[in-house]
Amino acid sequence: MSDRIILWAKVWGVATTQGAITLSWVIYNLYFPILLVQFGFTKEFAITILIVENILESFVEPVFGAISDQQQQKIGSKIPLISVGIVLSSILFILLPVVAIFTTPSQVWRWSLPVLAVIWAFGMAIFRAPTMALLEETAPVDKLPQAASILTLVSEVVGTLSFIAHDFILGIGASFAFAIGSIALLIAGARLRWLNPPRMPQFAKEEIAEQEEEEEEEEEEGKSHYAKFILVCLAGISIAWSLHFLNPALQQFFTIQWGEDNTEIAMTLFDVGLGFAALVVGILATRLGNSWGVLFGCILTIVSSNLLIMGIFSQATIALTLCIIWGFSFVLNGVIPFVLELISSSQSGLGLGIYFGGLSAGTAFFDIVFEKLINLPLNWYETGANLCLLLIINLIIVGLTLD
Repeated sequence: MSDRIILWAKVWGVATTQGAITLSWVIYNLYFPILLVQFGFTKEFAITILIVENILESFVEPVFGAISDQQQQKIGSKIPLISVGIVLSSILFILLPVVAIFTTPSQVWRWSLPVLAVIWAFGMAIFRAPTMALLEETAPVDKLPQAASILTLVSEVVGTLSFIAHDFILGIGASFAFAIGSIALLIAGARLRWLNPPRMPQFAKEEIAEQEEEEEEEEEEGKSHYAKFILVCLAGISIAWSLHFLNPALQQFFTIQWGEDNTEIAMTLFDVGLGFAALVVGILATRLGNSWGVLFGCILTIVSSNLLIMGIFSQATIALTLCIIWGFSFVLNGVIPFVLELISSSQSGLGLGIYFGGLSAGTAFFDIVFEKLINLPLNWYETGANLCLLLIINLIIVGLTLD
């Protein structure tokens, strides 16, 4: 294990930005269908817009991830591109309620709201991969799972606001809610820039020289170099599908066990549990090795979820749910470190861009093809989750051979 310490201040800088991103999407997902109705659209049209946004992100994320890598090689920092993306997204985010409130939804202006929403999603896609790529500067490779645990914690906890603060967010009004999201992005961006000041010229040149050496090694690797990017894309798709299958499976199970009124509470506790479990999981994965941790997590999730759904140990429902939380936390927490371990630091932005692009593409494909799966039996969801986790196992094994 490396003797280098984890730069926790920088980790929290990245995590704060992740939290601001998640908060913005929580606010957007709660309000956007309402704003669309005010403009004469149906709430269901919001799903179509979301699919368009995900398809757009699947292309935008890799492109701007690659641009951030080029910027890193030229000036020794990804921060300028990140700052541009954050400022652009903040301005567009606050414009959404402004357009909805002060614009008359005439035939001409009616489409201004959905178009602006898509442009905002484009802006958000500019800086996500470059920001997450900064994680590799906060810790040595073998300690990345521990650093990533803070991101997982913040993302999961903030994400639960859509459940626990649903009424509060809708109660404060669109203008105030979107202003909070916009300000949160700007504060997170300012903190990130403060924690990552411009490099001194000599250090930037040394880093660029190291990256050029890595690029030469990658050219010698040949086909395995491109195989890694395919692997990363498939990992993103697999994670997206596993989430879309596992969550409905658990929702249906909790509804059967504890009633519909308690399902939302159970899912909130499940998501919060994933976040806090990551703090311990990160330490364990650092000691075991991240890839082995993800493999263990996939197996534990498959076994525990099947035992839970089949009802073989009906008296151990809570214990099995906790096992799923621990197992799936290994998976969610380990995927970004897996990408950063597999892809060289000179292309970390591109690597994570391809991962997030795969995540968005997987989500869009699921919404288009499997939208009618809402009323499928519980076992079908469980089977889908199992297949996705088995695919992740195979991807990790292939990744170990390539690495």
